[in-house]
Amino acid sequence: MSKTRSPASAERTTPLAHKAKALAVVLPEEFGVPFVFYEAARGIEVLRPDESDRRALPDDLAPEAVTRLAVEGCGGATLLGDGRFQVAVVLFEAGRPVLVGVGVLPALAAGPDRQREQERLRRWALSAGERLRLNDHLAGQRRAEEDRSAQVTRTWEVLLGVDSTIRGLKIHKDADKNRKNILKTAQAFLGVQTLAWVPEQAGAAVLVQGDPCLAPADFRQLAATIARSPDTQRGKPVTWNQGQAGEWSQRFPQVQNVLAFPVADPQGASWLMALNKRGRADPADGPPAIEAFRRSDTAILMPFAALFELQLRGSRRFQELKDLMVGLARSLTATVDAKDTHTYGHSERVARIAVEIGREMGLQEDELSDLYLAGLLHDVGKIGIRDDVLLKPAALTADEYEHIKQHVVIGYRILAELHPLRNLLPAVLHHHERIDGTGYPDGLAGENIPLLARILAVADAFDAMGTRRAYRNARSPKHVEETLREGSGTQWDRRVVAAFLRAKDNVHLIRQRGVGESLGRAIDGALRAGESYRFA
Repeated sequence: MSKTRSPASAERTTPLAHKAKALAVVLPEEFGVPFVFYEAARGIEVLRPDESDRRALPDDLAPEAVTRLAVEGCGGATLLGDGRFQVAVVLFEAGRPVLVGVGVLPALAAGPDRQREQERLRRWALSAGERLRLNDHLAGQRRAEEDRSAQVTRTWEVLLGVDSTIRGLKIHKDADKNRKNILKTAQAFLGVQTLAWVPEQAGAAVLVQGDPCLAPADFRQLAATIARSPDTQRGKPVTWNQGQAGEWSQRFPQVQNVLAFPVADPQGASWLMALNKRGRADPADGPPAIEAFRRSDTAILMPFAALFELQLRGSRRFQELKDLMVGLARSLTATVDAKDTHTYGHSERVARIAVEIGREMGLQEDELSDLYLAGLLHDVGKIGIRDDVLLKPAALTADEYEHIKQHVVIGYRILAELHPLRNLLPAVLHHHERIDGTGYPDGLAGENIPLLARILAVADAFDAMGTRRAYRNARSPKHVEETLREGSGTQWDRRVVAAFLRAKDNVHLIRQRGVGESLGRAIDGALRAGESYRFA
């Protein structure tokens, strides 16, 4: 007999080997003898039990003999020359033969009875095969039901994952952080080695989740290869599996398959790319094999590609809104400063000083952003104050003082129409309130005064006292600090004054700076409500 055992058969661990191990328990219990198992398609030995008595095992079968048994599909019993019977049982999976089990049984009868015994063994082998076929059919039905149930569960999990990602998608926050969150969620459902967003723009970063199997430049080259492929249809996803070898497989040997979605981007084309779909891992099998991408994978990735488009459009709109707000804030500040040359730069300095105080008090970055913008716009209402009062070089009368106090209300009304800046209104309206309740416009006291307004009150007072005005000269820093200490607890919040004194070295440096890019960063931070940034 020809030797058909594979040299590596003892070391190989495959799904067929697992099935053979299971049958190596079932069939010996059925027939009372050990069985050798062969791969039906190629006739290669898969499993041979350890058996000290060589006669208990059948002789090796030639591959063609195994495949013939598999094609016939019913197994049978063959009388051997030594008087034993060779019994063959075929195992099916999904309607096709996958394993052939062979064992040898001693003959119990002689003469004509031996033929009847052979027929009984043939029927026995056929019956065992049919039971195994039925078990496979029932197991297949169970697997199909489990697959359907798993598919429903997976669909719900994907929907919940998309919903969670949408809820966490803050257009005004850091754009790359949003995109990385989308990639992280999508990769968890797809089970791929690498998921990447590849923008066309040379200056934009390639974002990768999972194993960065390619360099950024190679990701761009792969995207360009996909884009010019004849298989690519405008706006449609592209799937390249191992059987579709082409330029991409030669240029990128570490990429075994690709699922790519074109993503509409106002600034140019981009691609959401999944590389190397991993199969289910079995610890006994070693690293998971690469599986082909299927339509279900396309369906899973599709909503995440849509989320990318949503995020990109929202990010562009945010940038446009930011540019608009920067221009508006600068125009308003310039208009206020133009009315009184003695206070030029006052709003910018108050904003910076307030941020230093707020940072010393442990405020979060989004609060510092609001504080900066509120400081910048705190005096915008002075646009509505008469010049003869605002620029008067002498003390104000009672009526004039009541008129100038209206600037906080006027500023409130101006900003109230700007919805993105509504969160700044309390600070603008109440930055002239006093802790003892004698301030204006509403006579609020203590903790009833918004915190940002209490901080602005100290920053405003410090810069006002330290700046020359038409009706008085500037006071020295030492004198200003002493005034703040004396008013701590009555006019100003004690905690705010204490934070100011701790930060005074940085505060004194601010008076030497002009309006810079901090304005743009503050507006950016206010709209994002949480981006980490520093003021220049």
